[in-house]
Amino acid sequence: MYVSHANRGMGLEMVVDMANRTYDQRGIAVIDKVPTPIKVIQKNPTTRRITDAIYEKKSGVDYLGTYNGVSIAFDAKATRNTAFPLSNLEEHQYQYLEKKHNQKAVCFLLVEFTKKDERFILPFKALKEWWEGAAAGGRKSIPYKFFKEDCYQVKSGRGIAVDYLAGL
Repeated sequence: MYVSHANRGMGLEMVVDMANRTYDQRGIAVIDKVPTPIKVIQKNPTTRRITDAIYEKKSGVDYLGTYNGVSIAFDAKATRNTAFPLSNLEEHQYQYLEKKHNQKAVCFLLVEFTKKDERFILPFKALKEWWEGAAAGGRKSIPYKFFKEDCYQVKSGRGIAVDYLAGL
């Protein structure tokens, strides 16, 4: 049976978008959702609506911004599993985070375990260790226990449902 992963994490992205609007309104941070670049193939001439399009190129990560004068880059990922599969992050996304990290940006994954309704910040440094370990033949996923014991658990705070900046 084929299971589509196309909209996985859309619920998470919606609450992150709401948090970002609140951060912006309160002057806490400016975090923008990065649109995926598309190439329009066909438009309805009457309504001017796009009826067919393809992805133009691979995008970097979901969110870029500034918090306390520091550049931030992160991706929001959701899983129904009890471990976070590293395959949920594409190679080009990892490389983008690595480049930003090397330029002193704060980089991380915001990982949601949907069955547990829990979210964690996985700092790039920890992601890199797991990524390189997997490339060397190690685990291809990060266990929930690691997140619970070693990562910041994102909760609601300051009137924000997913106050992820509190973990930075």
